[in-house]
This record gives sequence, structure tokens and C-alpha cells, in this order.
Amino acid sequence: MKQDVLKVDALTKYYDAHQVINHLSFRIRRGQRVALYAPSGAGKTTLIKILAGLETYDGGRFEFNDATPMTIFQEPRLFAYMTVEENILLPFRLHKITPSSEMWQYYQRWLDVCELSAYTHHFPWQLSGGMKQKVALIRGLLGRPAFVMMDEPFQSIGQDSKKAIIEHIQATQPELTLLFVTHIAAEVPMLADSVLYFQDGILENPVEIAAPDFQLALPGVAAAPLQRTNR
Repeated sequence: MKQDVLKVDALTKYYDAHQVINHLSFRIRRGQRVALYAPSGAGKTTLIKILAGLETYDGGRFEFNDATPMTIFQEPRLFAYMTVEENILLPFRLHKITPSSEMWQYYQRWLDVCELSAYTHHFPWQLSGGMKQKVALIRGLLGRPAFVMMDEPFQSIGQDSKKAIIEHIQATQPELTLLFVTHIAAEVPMLADSVLYFQDGILENPVEIAAPDFQLALPGVAAAPLQRTNR
């Protein structure tokens, strides 16, 4: 059996008296791609921020096993005074890594896929929202991280571009471990192999469903004989 890279046990979070996460438990195994599907406002972004160490929590625990995740947020979080290329290569610069010739080729392929080859010397204020999100995606994935957490990463990106990006991820990083947050059902089978489905406006008691079955199960999921995850 593949090793767990993330264990979440009874995680709980309140904002004053409002609870957004209630004793949430789940596991992600190495190489597994898990979509987290819940209504808007249900606490998905809060969970990602907690796991990324950017938000406190009120109970429970979580543990990463030999895998520090790369996090790609809803908003691009680009530096306004840096060009597209400088933003993308910033992690290499911070870690004092000189990109290899192979990495430069991989970078050029990403630019082609994202249709950004002509914009490497542009600044974020010169780009559309979708273009900025593509820059953030390339920056997060260029170093081929073993584990990535994505929070609604395609919300500003058109369908054709989204499809091309996902196909590129599948082709170039087949062993990627992924936690992928979305509220768009059609995105689930494109990238994930299983989904944690939250029916209510709070993250608790998810139903675990195989991604290929998700859209079929969704309309009647509350009544369907599906297994609630307790891992």
C-alpha cells in the first residue's frame, strides 16, 4: 500500500461562533489526486490556508509525511515589480538553484501550453486575470513538486486553456500527488482520481467517490449508497 503523505485528523476551525470545519479527517496517499468539492463559502480556502501554515485552527491535527507541499492559491500572488519570467523563476532564485538546460526546455513548453511565450517580459499589470493565473500555475509546477495543493486554480482560465494545462500536467507529472479544491463538478474527473464531496456549507463528514463516477452521482448523492470516508 502506498504511503500516506497527508493525514488530517479531527481538524476543527471556528471564526468566532461560526464553525467552518468540524472534526474533519481524511488521508492522501502518495501519487493520489484528490479533489475537494464543496459549495462556495464552505471553508475550502480556509482548509488550504491551515494546511499551508497560514491560518490557525482550533482542534485536531494534521501531518505531512516526507512531502512539503507546493500551494497554488485562487489569487495569483504575483510581484508587481517583477516580469512574468522573474515571477516564475523566483523560487529557483530564492533557493539559489540554477535551472538546468532541461528545466529551461520544460519552462519553454509551459509557456507554449499557456500561450505566454510572447509575454515573458511583461509585468502583471499588463496581463489579464487568466494570464496571471497561468503564471502562478507555471511558477508552482515548474520545479516538479511531489505534492501540490491547488485552491480553485482555473477560475479565471478559459475552458480550452484549462484542458491544455491539465493534459500537460497529466503528461509531464504522472506521479504528482494532488489536493485540488473546486466547486465546479466538471473539473473533478479532468484532474482527480477521487473526490471528497461535502454536501453542506461546512467541511465535515465527506463522501468519498471515484472521480469518473462523480458527475453521475452528484444529483442524488445524498441518497446514493456511497461510503463516508473515515480514513
